[in-house]
Amino acid sequence: MVVYIILTVTSSFIALMIAVQAWLYTRIGDSYNNIILAGIFLAIGLFDLFHLLTFPGMPASFFTTPEMSRDFWFIARVTELGMLLLLILQRRQPIQLQNFKGASILVTIFYIVSVVSLIFVLQAVLPEQVETRYYIRIGLFLLAVGHIGVVLWLKFGRKELKLTTFENSFILPIAIYYMFFYLVLLSGAPGHITYIGAHLMKMGALVYLFILLYIQFGEKPYREIERLSSTYERFLNTVGEGIFGVDPQGRLTFINDAASKMLGFRRDELVGRLIHPIIHHTRKNGKPYYMEDSPIYLSLETAEFSFVADDQFWRKDGTSFPIEYFVQPVFEQGINQGVLVTFKDITEPLKLKELERAHQAVQVEIGLAAKVQQDLFESMERTNLPLDMGVVSRAFKELNGDFYTVIPHGEEVIFSVADVSGKGLPAAIQMTMMQFAMEMRESPATMLAKINAFSYTYMEASRFITMFKGRYHQKTRTLCYASAGHEPGILYNRLTATFKELMPTGPILGIIEDATFRERHIQLEEGDILVLFTDGLTERKKNKTDDGEILRQALEEVDLSLPAASLAHSLFERINALEPLPVEDDQTLFVLKV
Repeated sequence: MVVYIILTVTSSFIALMIAVQAWLYTRIGDSYNNIILAGIFLAIGLFDLFHLLTFPGMPASFFTTPEMSRDFWFIARVTELGMLLLLILQRRQPIQLQNFKGASILVTIFYIVSVVSLIFVLQAVLPEQVETRYYIRIGLFLLAVGHIGVVLWLKFGRKELKLTTFENSFILPIAIYYMFFYLVLLSGAPGHITYIGAHLMKMGALVYLFILLYIQFGEKPYREIERLSSTYERFLNTVGEGIFGVDPQGRLTFINDAASKMLGFRRDELVGRLIHPIIHHTRKNGKPYYMEDSPIYLSLETAEFSFVADDQFWRKDGTSFPIEYFVQPVFEQGINQGVLVTFKDITEPLKLKELERAHQAVQVEIGLAAKVQQDLFESMERTNLPLDMGVVSRAFKELNGDFYTVIPHGEEVIFSVADVSGKGLPAAIQMTMMQFAMEMRESPATMLAKINAFSYTYMEASRFITMFKGRYHQKTRTLCYASAGHEPGILYNRLTATFKELMPTGPILGIIEDATFRERHIQLEEGDILVLFTDGLTERKKNKTDDGEILRQALEEVDLSLPAASLAHSLFERINALEPLPVEDDQTLFVLKV
């Protein structure tokens, strides 16, 4: 008797726990499985308890009969078979009612009250000599047959039933459990050891279903939540911006790794604490930043989005850093649950902006310098040169690294064309440094030697200069020149219509300390044309060779009878037209007509 009471109480408790568990795990959008289990097992648990309480010798047996106890037990077993049939035959549609839990409980209570009332009515109207134990025995046989039929139905008609994997995992095992329960129960007499075995088998079925429900609707969703939480956390930690959440009270709820790193705090040092007094307490001007004035707090109050382009947060070590940040309210069912703050350290962008401003200022200065330089070159081009001369000089960038001079000296004219390595501002500065030396009125070789000594001493080792220096005597038509690694000059002879190259007579300037330069003398004839140029006019980076063919072709195509100034411009344009590749260096062209 004691063993039977313990087994019955335990079975009833497990059944009620299954009902509670299924009821708690049921949500809108789920199937009706859980709600059926909740209602049926609530009824089963209560019927088994009524059976135990009305059992002979138990408290309620004084105003009931043994037949009522058997009736409660039998009704519980019938309800179990009805549960299996309901689970099999139900329409597999999601729950859509808002108050479906309350409605299901009312239906279950109505069923229980109706059954209990029916049992009391039947006991009152049935004759006393009628014993229900024999009818219950027949009922057990029919229940066993019913469960065998359910097992066979599930085994061979599974495809037609279209049960889900989860439904198959508990409906078929439960049906098999109960089938053997009734077969064992029918094989012995009441009070026999087989009855204990049958009840243990029923307990096994209940325990199996309880564990299955817990794993499917309790543990599995919890693990899924953990997995999703871990996934979302990894996503948050992969972004470069700092992200943290603040609840309506201003306490930090979460923070990603980027934010922790920028602020210098560990996560556990911030979560759950008021965040404003820790990282946002002082303005840039040193005055206190009250929480009520913070855009983060204002977004908590107004539930409005905000963006701040220039602010600062404070690190754990007491230093601050500039930031820009977004504040996005977070709503759940229309209620503001806090804000999401996304911020970015703008230290580097601010430095970049400062550099851009400085660069723009430098560019303005360079522009002014380039304008002065260009005006100088243009004025030199417009100046009446002592002979029939023409010059064109164009900078690749703002400032020109090519330069030239034309200086009358008695019956002679001293002229030069030079090219500083590189381009832009450094070349232009070195050009200015060389300008004074080019105006010396000494022999070409002597001037090149002095400029070389100066360049070797004051210029960087990676810098050098090429220069063509000439002295032309107007009466004798004699040309004396020296060339420091400069592009070969082209001398066109009018009488023979041939070209002659004036090759360098010494190394480039600024490389060898004691370099020497030779001078050469050439007798020119009336109509001869001397063309000097820098490498930017004929060379391109993608050129495989620089044999001067384009320059000679241009000389053959232009009108050589033009004055030197017009000829220089015409020749300059023609050379660039013949060269298919883009200009990549400063360009200077000098023309002397005898």
